[in-house]
Amino acid sequence: MAEYIAALGFLGDPLYWTMLVLAVVLLGTIGLIPGLGSTTIAAIAIPFLLFNFGDNPTAGIIFLAALGGLNNTLDSVPAVLLGYPGAATQVTFLEGHQLAMRGRAAHTLGAIYAVSAIGGVVGAIALLAMIPFMRPILVRFSFPEIAAMAMFGVLMVSVLSRGAMIKGIISGLLGVLVSTIGTDGIQGLPRLTFEQVYLLDGLPLIPTLIGFFALPELIDLTMTGRPVSQPGTVSTKEVFSGARYGASKWRMAIRQSLFGVFMGAIPGIGSAVIDWLSYAFGMALSKDKTGFGKGSLDGVLFAESAQNSKEGGQAIPTLAFGIPGGSSWAIVLVGLLFYGIAPGLGMLDQHLDVMVAIVVTLALGNLLITMMGIVATGQIAKVTLVPYPLLAAALFPLVFIAAFQSTTAWGDILVLIAAGMLGLAMKWLGWPRPPFILGFILGPIIEKNLWTALNVFGPVGMLTRPISIILFIFAVLSVIYLTKAMATGTAISKIASTAAPQGGVPPAQGGSGDEPDAAATASGWSRILPGHPRFRWTWESAFPFTVLAVVVLFIVDVSALRTGAAKFLPLYLSIALIPLILYETFRMNVYRTERVDIMDLGMRTGTDRIAFRAFLGISAWLAAMVIGGAIFGLQYATVGFAVLFGFATLQWRGRKRLWALVPGVIVAIVVFGVLDQIMHVIWPDRVILDALLGR
Repeated sequence: MAEYIAALGFLGDPLYWTMLVLAVVLLGTIGLIPGLGSTTIAAIAIPFLLFNFGDNPTAGIIFLAALGGLNNTLDSVPAVLLGYPGAATQVTFLEGHQLAMRGRAAHTLGAIYAVSAIGGVVGAIALLAMIPFMRPILVRFSFPEIAAMAMFGVLMVSVLSRGAMIKGIISGLLGVLVSTIGTDGIQGLPRLTFEQVYLLDGLPLIPTLIGFFALPELIDLTMTGRPVSQPGTVSTKEVFSGARYGASKWRMAIRQSLFGVFMGAIPGIGSAVIDWLSYAFGMALSKDKTGFGKGSLDGVLFAESAQNSKEGGQAIPTLAFGIPGGSSWAIVLVGLLFYGIAPGLGMLDQHLDVMVAIVVTLALGNLLITMMGIVATGQIAKVTLVPYPLLAAALFPLVFIAAFQSTTAWGDILVLIAAGMLGLAMKWLGWPRPPFILGFILGPIIEKNLWTALNVFGPVGMLTRPISIILFIFAVLSVIYLTKAMATGTAISKIASTAAPQGGVPPAQGGSGDEPDAAATASGWSRILPGHPRFRWTWESAFPFTVLAVVVLFIVDVSALRTGAAKFLPLYLSIALIPLILYETFRMNVYRTERVDIMDLGMRTGTDRIAFRAFLGISAWLAAMVIGGAIFGLQYATVGFAVLFGFATLQWRGRKRLWALVPGVIVAIVVFGVLDQIMHVIWPDRVILDALLGR
C-alpha cells in the first residue's frame, strides 16, 4: 500500500493536470466531429508527444490513456442528438435518439453522464485490483472461447429482434457473410472481389457503419423537415434532472460496469459486442421488458455503464500481456514501447508510477468530462431545436468526409452509398439492422478463431473446454429466457411500430409525445393473421429474393476456391441462410400480416409516395455532391453542398435566412482547417475532370 501511495506523487505535477485537461478539452471539441474520434486524435498526437515529452513518459502516456479511456462519454452526444451512431453507441442510438425525438435529449444525456462517471471509476478500481490476478483467467481464453463469445453476440442481438427473430437471425448471418468479402485472413485468397483491388481488404468498417445507420437516419429526418424535438424541452435543469436519475441507478450502474470490465478484459471482444451484450445482460435482469427498443432510458444506461468501465477492462490485457484490448489501447501500447516500458507484471515493480497514473487518469478524467458534459449539454442539446434540414446541410458533407477518411479512396464513398441504400431499404421494409452490423463487425473474429479452434482442438475438443461449456450453457439459457421474455413483452405492448414514440404527437400540440403517429407505422415484423393463405406480391416481398440472390452469388464464388479455410465460413453460412430466407419469403408472400414493432428505428415519414418523392429529391442533392466532388474536388463540393442545401431547404425569411451560411462555415472549418492544416489529408482525384482532360 505504501508503494501505491508513493506512486501518487505525479498528482502534484502541474504538467500532469495540463495534459489531462488538454485531453478532456480535445475530446469535448474536436472529438465530436464525425469521423474524428479519440483514436484518430491520439494517432495524430503521438509524434508531437514523443518529440516534446521524450524524457517524460508519464506525461505522454497519460495524455494517450486519457484520450483512449475517456472517449465513451461524449460520443453519446451525436448518437442521441443527431442519430449519428458509432461502433460503441449503437444501443444509445437505438434507444436514446428515440428519447430525443420525444424531447428528452437533455435528460437522457444527463443520465448518461452520471452512469458513465460511475462506470469509469469502477473500471479504474477494477483495473488496479485485477491486474495481479487476471493472468490465469485470460491465459485460458483461447480461440474457441473468443469465437463462441462472438457468435453469442450475434445470436443475442438476433434474439432481441423481438418477434422478428427469423429476420433478425437472417440479418445477423448476412452481416457475417458480407464481412467475408475480400482476402480471407487465413490463407490470403480473394473472395467476391470482382478483381477490384479496393475490395481485397474487404469492406471498410467506418463507411459501412456510417452508411448503414447514420445515412438512413439523416435522410429520414431531413424528409420530415422538422426539428428533432420540440421547443421547451431542452434546458440545463433537465440535464441535472437526468444526472440525478442516473445517480439513483448506482447499483445497476456498478453491476453493468463490472460486466463491462469482464468483457473488456477478453482480448478480441470489441466495443460493439460489449455494447449489445451489456444491453442484453441488463434486459435479462429487468422485470419489465415492454419498453425496450422503443426509447428506454434504462436500456441506454445498461450499455453506457459498461462502455465506460470496459476501458479499464481493456487496459488489463494491454498492461498485463502487451495485447491491446482495443484500438485506443493499441495507441497507448505504442507509447509504452517507445518509452521502453514493457507490459507485464513487471509494471507493478519497475513502473508502478505509470500504471497508477493510468488508473487515476481513468477515474479523474471521467469525473472531469462528466462535469464538462453536464455544464455544456444544456446548450449543446439545443441543436435538437434547429430544423433538421439545416443540420443536414452540415451533417451530410461531414458523413461523406468521415467515410472518405477510411482509406482515402473513392471506393469509400461508393461503400457509404451502397451501405446507405441497404440500410434504408431494411429500415423502410421493417428488417432489423442491428444484427447485420454486429455480424459484420464480428465476422472476421468468428472466422479466424473458429477455423483455428477447429484445427487446433477439433470439434470435440473445442466443445469440451471448461470455459466453452460454460459459455454454451449460458448462451442456451439466455436465448430461452430472452425469447420468452421478448415474446411476452411484445404481446403486452401492442405497439404498432418502433417509430411510434418518435413520431408521436408533440406535447406542444396537446399530446404526451408517446401517442402513435399514423405516418410512423411503416416498420415492423409481420405477424400472421387469421385467414386463408394466398400469394401476394409487394415491394416488401422483393427484398428476401434480393438477399437470396446475393447468397447464391456467394455460393457460386466461394465454391470455386480449392482450399477449405477460405470457403469454410462463407460457404456453410450461405447454405444455412437459404432455408431461413425461403421460409421468411413464403411467410411474407402467402399469409396476410400486420405490422408490429422490431428493435430498430422505423421511418418517421412513412413509406407512401410522398415520402418516396422526398427521398428522390434528397438523393438528387447527394448525387450532385458526389458528381461535383468528382469534377471540382470533394473538399469544394462538400462546402458548396452545405451552403446551397441550407439555402434551398431553410424556410426562414429575412435576416434569419443568413443562418443557412452556418453549415457552410462549419464544413469549411473542418475541411480547410482540421483536415487540410492538421491532418494533411490527400483528397481523392477529380476523376470526371481528369477523364475529360485526358489525364
